[in-house]
Amino acid sequence: MTDENEKAAPKETYGPATRNDIAWIWQHVHQAIDELEFYAEEFKAFEKQRMNMGFLTALFEHNPHHLLVLKLDGERAGFMVSGPDNGVVFLYWSYILPAFRKSRLAQKANKYWIEYFDNGEFHKASTFTRPENRTALIVLKRFGWKEAAHLEKHIFGEDYKIFEIPFTKTTKGYRPFVVKGRTGRLIDKLKRAFAG
Repeated sequence: MTDENEKAAPKETYGPATRNDIAWIWQHVHQAIDELEFYAEEFKAFEKQRMNMGFLTALFEHNPHHLLVLKLDGERAGFMVSGPDNGVVFLYWSYILPAFRKSRLAQKANKYWIEYFDNGEFHKASTFTRPENRTALIVLKRFGWKEAAHLEKHIFGEDYKIFEIPFTKTTKGYRPFVVKGRTGRLIDKLKRAFAG
């Protein structure tokens, strides 16, 4: 028997984005970029320009797991954005919305992400963080990431730390990642419109 005052533990789920999630991820990745105090304004402007709808859509079309959506009780609570880079899967952004930060969603989603991408296609996973971001340093180490290097004056003259997790690549070759231009995106949109 459970006490009627006890609430059931929230249901945590994580999985690949749907096409309908892309705009939500775009909005919240820009929120995350603006929110973090550790990055220079030049970096924030550059990163928001890079994390545009075309880039996020290209990641989704390459593999929807590159836009991982994290949910609590069916409500979108966070995301992980990653991308392939010649045998390395790079975790660009991992973010939990402020209202959900007391959950264990980040830890479980990180485990799911690692298990999914350790699929024989990649040599390793990599991610950057700023040395001043002590919370990220603690969390990355707790989740099994190993510090590989301290890079001085690396991006816009700022220091970064790179963290990695080794994988075992078993497949031959490397699947190219392409961000389509305006014409390619228009053709894809027309194909989708006439397909269904």
